[in-house]
Order: sequence, then structure tokens, then C-alpha cells
Amino acid sequence: MKNVFCGVWMSIILVCCGYASLAQTVRKIPADKQRALQWKPEKGQYYFSHALVFDYNNKAEKSKGTIKVYLDPVTGAMCFKKETSFGSRGKQFDFIIGFPDGRYIYCGNDENGRKIRINEVVKELKPDAETRSQQKEDFTTYCIPTGNTRTDFGLQSLEYELTYATSGNKDKVWLTRTPFSNYPLYGMEFLEGAVSMPVTFDYMYLLPQDLLVTEISSKDLSLKLTGFGADPLTVSTKGYQELKLGD
Repeated sequence: MKNVFCGVWMSIILVCCGYASLAQTVRKIPADKQRALQWKPEKGQYYFSHALVFDYNNKAEKSKGTIKVYLDPVTGAMCFKKETSFGSRGKQFDFIIGFPDGRYIYCGNDENGRKIRINEVVKELKPDAETRSQQKEDFTTYCIPTGNTRTDFGLQSLEYELTYATSGNKDKVWLTRTPFSNYPLYGMEFLEGAVSMPVTFDYMYLLPQDLLVTEISSKDLSLKLTGFGADPLTVSTKGYQELKLGD
């Protein structure tokens, strides 16, 4: 009985240590000089100074490759370009911009070649107090820290053993706290438009907005953050005619 109690107590200590480590202060990424000149949302122009790069191997679909997600560290807005993110899974769109408050802007072409813009709001990106409480409870229940840490691209990651309520599967996942929201990335799973990523980033049920998955190893998927740094991109929604969803 004593050994069982000690095991439970050690699990609680590990979980608390994991939260303490992930609760460390994270330095904000300052805006570069070009942002003041290029960030003009009132004119439909958006500037992204950094990019997150992931290598993946989707074993279930027998596909592998690289995903690049452009980032504005100031607002947490992200840009997904067809060529470097969703590819043929959203072939009619040139790029998609996502914001932490749940707004998404798709820009592309319809079947007639007309340049169109679609605005969508994903309400899941603004979880209420009950949902946030459930996230924290699920994290404590299903994510057990192993004690392993590492630093990649200036971000400290902690390793966890991720279990699932519906199966006995266990995955290894690395998480890091970021000075920006990661919900525009996770929210791609909720988009109504005909677009999806080549791998799932469905972590809204488990993670708060400032926790980023930097690596995951499972039976069907391996994913790792292989780059993060300056990689400027400017996109413009000007010239794309707004099309209402359902039209």
C-alpha cells in the first residue's frame, strides 16, 4: 500500500513540476523594423516576420514532408501558404491568415478563376471558463512529464507521455511555452472551408493557447519542429472579392 501511495504522490509531484517549468517567463519577440512599414491590415496587407518549420511523416497516409507556418509575433497572427502548408488539400486557395481571436481569411480562386476572399470565425478559439478548466484537468490527467528537457531555437521544451481516454496508446510529445498564441495553427482543424493540413494539429481540447507542440512520436505520426526564426513574408488580400460562406 505504501508503494502505491508513493507512486501516486510522485506522479502528482511530476505533474506539478511540469506545470512549474512550463510556467516560466517567456521573452516576447520584438517586432522587426519592416513591420511598421508592411503591417497594414486596414489596407488588406499583412506582414509576417518569422516562420515555424515542421518536418512530418504521416505513416497512416504514407506521406512525409515539411510544413511552414508564417508568424507575426506581435499579434500571434499566422499565415498558411498553399505551397508550404496545406498544398493540394486546399488547392483553390493561395493562402490563409488566422488570428488568435478565431478569425480566418481565405484568399484564392473559385471554379471560374475569379479571385475570392472568404472570412470565417472559429468560435472554438475563444474557449469559455468551463472549457479552459476542462483543458487543465485533461492535461493533468493525460500528460505526464518524463523529466526530459531540451532547448531548440531558443525555446525550452519538456517531454510528456501522452495517454488517451479511449485507448491504451501512449505517445511521446514535447511542448514549449511561447510568447504568442498557437491557436491559429490548432484552429485549422475547425475550418469549414475545403482545406486541411497534411497532419493533424488537433490540440485545442488539451492545450492552452501558449503551449506549442514541438515534437510528437506516435504509431501513425512523427512530427518535429526543425526551424524557427526570421523568415519575412508579406501578403495582400486586396484584389480578392469577398464571398460569403454558403453563397
